Amino acid sequence: MHYIVMDLEWNQPTSFNTPVFRQIGDSLLFEVIQIGAVKLDERFSLIEELSIPIRPTHYVNIHPRVRRMTHLGQAELEDAPAFPEAMAQFAQWCGDDYVFLTWGGDDISVLKQNLDFFQFEGEQAKMYDVQRYFAEAFELGAHQKSLKGALEQLQIAPDENRDFHNAVNDAYYTALVLQKLPDPTKVLSHEQTARKLCHTPRRTRFRVTRTVRTVAEGLAGADVQTPECPTCKKPTQLQTELTPQAPGKYVALSKCPQHGQLFIRVRFSLLPDGQKGMYLSVTPANRQARAYVHTKVLQDQYRQKHGEPIDPEDLSHVSSSNMPFDDA
Repeated sequence: MHYIVMDLEWNQPTSFNTPVFRQIGDSLLFEVIQIGAVKLDERFSLIEELSIPIRPTHYVNIHPRVRRMTHLGQAELEDAPAFPEAMAQFAQWCGDDYVFLTWGGDDISVLKQNLDFFQFEGEQAKMYDVQRYFAEAFELGAHQKSLKGALEQLQIAPDENRDFHNAVNDAYYTALVLQKLPDPTKVLSHEQTARKLCHTPRRTRFRVTRTVRTVAEGLAGADVQTPECPTCKKPTQLQTELTPQAPGKYVALSKCPQHGQLFIRVRFSLLPDGQKGMYLSVTPANRQARAYVHTKVLQDQYRQKHGEPIDPEDLSHVSSSNMPFDDA
């Protein structure tokens, strides 16, 4: 069996108001523009590597941030194959008996969305997360290291000819990290599952990101206790308590006198420096959201009654990804 360490680079809409995004944004939020991979044998020795640039066919204007990070623009991609052809080439290179390895859990979701959108047929191998195994090996809990941070911790010097944010280079660096871990085969205990990506229009969503020392401090903040209405920008009053739905995740209902009930979601994650990141979402509360909050209130009351409350400061199993997942 071979281990295929894979990395993707992808483009995104330059604007959420463009006709192409309005047409396909629900089913294609990010369009893959590069596949990079290195192939390892059963002893985790590097056999060969592959880089496939991909010509975008929908988000054809490369986002300035993507161009700045990847050094890929329209000129570099205009003669490249489109996604279906590139995937066919990649599948042929992978062979028959292999598994995928990536750094982090974002690539699998972007890949799945592209495979579905372009209707690419073919069975996909299982995918495993080297980043999660790295955190386990060094007992970091939810303190997920960046790929660059992992190289620094393992004292692996980056190659001056291999820039980060290039798919094949990041795959290569991920392979170097894996080779340094105590038992690379244990990465197979960290299987990944694709998550649905989504976009919520800014006019209905207000999102704040800041750092806090404790979850209690974050929940006591004015931006949470009197959340701002995303439409009129005025503070609102909570109608329910902030109720835990899972470790690091809280929900509540608030009310704007002018625009009605709002669905409040607060999420916390551990950051590498030991602080806690807080993410606040405020959206109009539909019937389903109101019922959801009511259910979570009842579930929390049951846990409190039976002595099984959620520890608010325990974020050891909370994901730190900032990707726009549907269940975030």
